[in-house]
Amino acid sequence: MIEEFVTRWAILGTGVVSRKFVLGLRPLGGTARVSVVASRDPAKARSFAASFGIPVAAPAYAAAVARDDVDAVYIATPPSEHEAHALMAIAAGKAVLVEKPFALDAAAAARIADAAAARGVFCMEAMWTRFLPLMDAVRGLVAQGALGDLRSLQGSFMGSDLPGTGASLFDPARGGGALMHRGVYPLSLARHLLGPIADVTAVGRIGETGVDEDCSVILRHDGGALTTLTASLRSPGPNGLVLAGTGGMLQLDAPVYRPFRARLTPVTPRDGSKQGAPRFESLRESGPVQRLGQMLARGGGGRVVARPYGGNGYHYEAAEVARHLQAGTTVSALMPPIESVEIMAAIDAARAQFR
Repeated sequence: MIEEFVTRWAILGTGVVSRKFVLGLRPLGGTARVSVVASRDPAKARSFAASFGIPVAAPAYAAAVARDDVDAVYIATPPSEHEAHALMAIAAGKAVLVEKPFALDAAAAARIADAAAARGVFCMEAMWTRFLPLMDAVRGLVAQGALGDLRSLQGSFMGSDLPGTGASLFDPARGGGALMHRGVYPLSLARHLLGPIADVTAVGRIGETGVDEDCSVILRHDGGALTTLTASLRSPGPNGLVLAGTGGMLQLDAPVYRPFRARLTPVTPRDGSKQGAPRFESLRESGPVQRLGQMLARGGGGRVVARPYGGNGYHYEAAEVARHLQAGTTVSALMPPIESVEIMAAIDAARAQFR
């Protein structure tokens, strides 16, 4: 009988995202176990451990990562702490899964990536969206040429939140801001699907909180494709994503961070020299034909591509970590550290333009 491979986790941080991650491990059954949890507040660690039946609440982060019964460390502390906690775990020889945004800036991200490479341990940003079943389908459609030559991506992640004294979203010292916490999702998917980023143009609205509460960013990719993304902490938005090419359009339904359905609409490029034949102009612009077009448009077009996720969707990234630990490899092709560094560099470039 082949022994089942088990990943033993340490959880750093006891916030909402950590709770979602631990709950998300359930579809993996006994192959994913949480050995220990740690928080800057030991009382919160004890409460978290009691809630989820975790055997140990460590008195400090260092004590958690040093344990022999830990294979991988999930880091969900504020972005300002990611570098210190990742380097601590890497020095202990543990694999790290670092919540997005990967670090406070590109320099910190590079130090994490370099340390993992030097130590020979697995390191990955927890951009869980890339690992959802729908993204497998999206990558397949792109590879098959279903969209032709990719030309653009449009995405948004917006929500209306009230600034609060305890909200790290609005705390510049802890790495807050709309781009860091929300825009990072469509930005990461743009890098993933359209390739390296060549130029960044951005505008942002800095609130009284000191962080960008609203922003819009345009990216030009090395291949020439353009990305436009919008993020907000103060207002709602469509929160979907549109990927378009010369041969069609793929619309991912909201939410952009956890999509499970898309609509593929193929197109045949038009020949401009044959447009506007006068003998059909009157018919095309007539009321009956226009009403018919509106009726047909109500039902939508194209083909629905649905790939429901299991559980709450967090276990797919954990399974990616486990696969690499079992294989003895240190870099995920779907979310390599070098891309996380590049994404942070794009965020740095955008934030430098905010006023």
